[in-house]
Amino acid sequence: MLKIGESFVFEDDWSGRKSSLMYFEGDEDKAASWSVDIGFARGNFDGEEISPSLCINHIYTDKKSVAELVGESFSVMTVEESFAREDSLYIYEHEPLVSYEVKILEIETNKAHIQCSGTLIVDGYAKPYTKEKFEIDSWIPIIESVKDWEKFGL
Repeated sequence: MLKIGESFVFEDDWSGRKSSLMYFEGDEDKAASWSVDIGFARGNFDGEEISPSLCINHIYTDKKSVAELVGESFSVMTVEESFAREDSLYIYEHEPLVSYEVKILEIETNKAHIQCSGTLIVDGYAKPYTKEKFEIDSWIPIIESVKDWEKFGL
């Protein structure tokens, strides 16, 4: 579930490969990492029909397994940092986030309970850009390899 401001709520979209907590084990050359993508069902936002989605790119970690990620959190405090990482929340197009914190609360039966909150850019063309608070609370599939999608019938 995504909540934007006080008025707009979007449910999770379970059709296709839109949502996942991806964990990459790493090796001797590259550290382990995790990333989050969450797609939301089509809904009304200020009179427009949209299908929002969140993209938080690779976050490096010293955790050696998905199970160890419980309690992990990551935050970005500036638009510039979000832009450099290419993290975004798609409303009308991909815009960097003003700030956010993402947390992994639980892992249970191949799914992860994710919370993310902060401030997003609603309209990057406006001068100054328009921003709004957001909150996400979702259970999403855990993906460690391409074959993991089969567990979810995808």
